[in-house]
Amino acid sequence: MRRIITVACAYLMWSTPLLAADGGVLVFGGSGQLGSEVVKDLVAAGEDVTVMVRPTSSRTRLEGLDVSYVVGDMLSDADMERILTETAYRAIIDTSGAPVMGGDQTFYEKSQRVVSKWAAAGNVGQVILHGATGAGDSSALIMFKNVPEPQRVAIGSKSIAEDILKESGVPYTIIRHLSLMSMENKESGNARLTTNQMAIGPVTRDALARLTMECLDNSACMNMTFHAIDDDVELKGRFTGMWDRYRTFIKPYVFEARAAAGQDR
Repeated sequence: MRRIITVACAYLMWSTPLLAADGGVLVFGGSGQLGSEVVKDLVAAGEDVTVMVRPTSSRTRLEGLDVSYVVGDMLSDADMERILTETAYRAIIDTSGAPVMGGDQTFYEKSQRVVSKWAAAGNVGQVILHGATGAGDSSALIMFKNVPEPQRVAIGSKSIAEDILKESGVPYTIIRHLSLMSMENKESGNARLTTNQMAIGPVTRDALARLTMECLDNSACMNMTFHAIDDDVELKGRFTGMWDRYRTFIKPYVFEARAAAGQDR
């Protein structure tokens, strides 16, 4: 039904305002590892899902799923105007990342500047943005001198992206993570969102997708910033030494606060 309404609204756009509440969900980065987990959960929930892909994007992870596709570039003003004003979306979920390994790490602010502008013009009801611990008000946790330059630039760009979204006037939910575990790792069942900006730890992609779904259309998540963590996830392989690595770039007072709270890491 939502698809029929969306198409009808597109044809009437010159005489009838688009109604975001009637639209489906648009996913940026939906063909990636995190995005595909989000898309699977959306489809399982019966949502009308559209995935924006680049012309070169692989759709392998989404094979067999009942989704629509729209081709475009998040950095293109013309593409975002077309995508976000010709069809009504009630929500956008942004799981996007820099297009190529070693690419422009300022992608996050550049893309959000375009997306937020046209999300506001299209009356989108919610933007869920996946970000990074260390961005925004959580930057105080990080010893940036110990962070490699590409990651340092990316975190800075994600901070700017958060500000752009907040200033756009579009209702937002920002979900930050510190360590996103590889696809073979599955959540413990206890992954959670917290507004405690000192909360650190790993989270799996399936958990992050579930937590995203819990915030979709949820008034308790509107205009909120969360950290996503899974205190009980099993650390395997390259993640076994994760807490030791954290100590190389996270300020000591964070661990002191955790110890005072009875957290053993």
